[in-house]
Amino acid sequence: MEMNQFSAKAFQRKIDAFCQLRLAPLFKDDELPRLKWYLHTLIQTRRPAPRTSGKTDWHVVAAACGLDTDLLAGNARQIDPAFDAIVRWIRDTRLLATAADPEVPRPRKTLRTKAVPTSPRPARPPQNQPKPASGATAPSPRTGLEFPEPLFDVSEDPTDFSEALQLQLRRHGEPYWTLYRGIIGPDDVTDKNTLLSWIEGRKVPRSIESFEILSRIERRYRLPAGYFKAKLPHPSRSASGFELSGIEPAERRRIAWHLPEDFNTLSFQKREEIIDWVRRVIISGTTDYRKYQAAAAKQRYAIRFPGVSYGGRAPRDGKIVVPANYEQTWVEDPDLLSGVIEAPPSLAMEMADLVRFKTSALTSVGFQRNGVWGEETASQKIEHLGLMFGALTASRDGEVKGYGVPVRQLTFGLLIFPGVWDWYLQWRETRRGFFTAWEVDMLRIALAITKEGTGWLRQHPELLARVQPIAGLVSQNEIDYANADWHGACEDFHKHAAHRVKEIQRIARVHRDPFEPIMPVLEAASPVGEYRKITEEIIRLRIPARSSSRLSRRPAQTRPMTRRVSTRPGVTPFSATAYTTPIPDEARSRGCSRTAPTMSVTCWRPTS
Repeated sequence: MEMNQFSAKAFQRKIDAFCQLRLAPLFKDDELPRLKWYLHTLIQTRRPAPRTSGKTDWHVVAAACGLDTDLLAGNARQIDPAFDAIVRWIRDTRLLATAADPEVPRPRKTLRTKAVPTSPRPARPPQNQPKPASGATAPSPRTGLEFPEPLFDVSEDPTDFSEALQLQLRRHGEPYWTLYRGIIGPDDVTDKNTLLSWIEGRKVPRSIESFEILSRIERRYRLPAGYFKAKLPHPSRSASGFELSGIEPAERRRIAWHLPEDFNTLSFQKREEIIDWVRRVIISGTTDYRKYQAAAAKQRYAIRFPGVSYGGRAPRDGKIVVPANYEQTWVEDPDLLSGVIEAPPSLAMEMADLVRFKTSALTSVGFQRNGVWGEETASQKIEHLGLMFGALTASRDGEVKGYGVPVRQLTFGLLIFPGVWDWYLQWRETRRGFFTAWEVDMLRIALAITKEGTGWLRQHPELLARVQPIAGLVSQNEIDYANADWHGACEDFHKHAAHRVKEIQRIARVHRDPFEPIMPVLEAASPVGEYRKITEEIIRLRIPARSSSRLSRRPAQTRPMTRRVSTRPGVTPFSATAYTTPIPDEARSRGCSRTAPTMSVTCWRPTS
């Protein structure tokens, strides 16, 4: 008892040191003592922190500490290591207690064994050997055995999990409750009904606690490690039950695939190291480009054109009716809304005319063009121009840090002024950190619409009527010059944009590596061997034939066939993969073959 009290005091001092080092910067002087008092209470009463669905129940903790729930939940990742340490300490102290207490009742057990004749005991196992299949009379003398001996050999090993578990119970002459008592400890939460549901085939293990129980059964029956886990019906599923506090459910599901089964028993530093490595090396979205993309996706600022689509037609009179009072009712700051707003009617009319001009089968009388846009190209240009107008209208004080141009002043007539484009290019360079080919593509849009003879904007000088001066972007002198010589202003901007294209192409960088998804394969010593793992994995994880005849055939039918090809001089092919998919039944009835190739990929690398 004195040792236990001393260990509790020593552990309490460790918790105090943890709070002073990790939690003191996060809490006020009057808040930290309350949390330390609650941790001391858990240690003294040997109770873990309350948990709900695998997470700490911060509402209960906050009520006990007298602190704010949001404050505790916001610092969950810093507080949970203390709770986890308390759980491990409670478990270790219980194991020490159970290791020391059996010395007291042992004399009683010896007295009972002395009172019972010892001679019949060696004779009982031979009497039970003729009845191995019943399992009803055999368990009583085998209850206290740590490693019961098998009663018969197995000639055919079943592939089903529940059938294999039933066979091992019969083979070792144990009912399920005897097995339960032999493998379940005082701190385990697995119920005997759970074990019964496994035996009956109603449920299968999914959590890491269940996998630990399976490993104990394998040790008890002296089976190979992973014997039962290999017979589970869905081996490709990830385990559940990992202690991943402070991580969103979506990310938790992706990380769980790559965590070891003993993750919860590792130290806090080791677990943090594993999670950081999985995020950095395995999970998609942790490269520099993915981080930038994820952060940029949260900042919505585009102008949307819902009424503009591919192949649309302009009204007969060539105009869109604009409400007379739309400027008074329009919201000037897009950040007050969701960040993505619909274009004003006048801007939507101009965009619709541009799309019609570039996608219609025939141009209108009196207009000329050079090339047309397909459906995907038109959708892309609408999106890119919407981002540009959205950046111009975004608030300067918001997270987007736009220019704050009033929405009512947006017009395509602004696109012939160099100041507008220079600001947008610098804004994108500041936002990303460098120039990319994206900016070059935007400038080529400007070159196309201002080109002499075929440019859409150059053939619509009336758009200049809606342009108003914008401090720092468009001056009144520039507007007057464009009014006096529209084609001259367009020609000046065309030269300016062409010069900017050459400048940016010289310093542009590649932000997204197109080979990123297959870099582990390309960098491997044997890329063909890496591709071969795909076929081996499909074969290993295929659904057994007993589950569903249709589903069991599909993995074999969709298995990729990897082969080498050597046809091009100067390069060495290292993989060519052809995938086959099953032909639908209705097509097969018309005489089609059983499978048909749908994709063939050949990857080449230069010879050294």
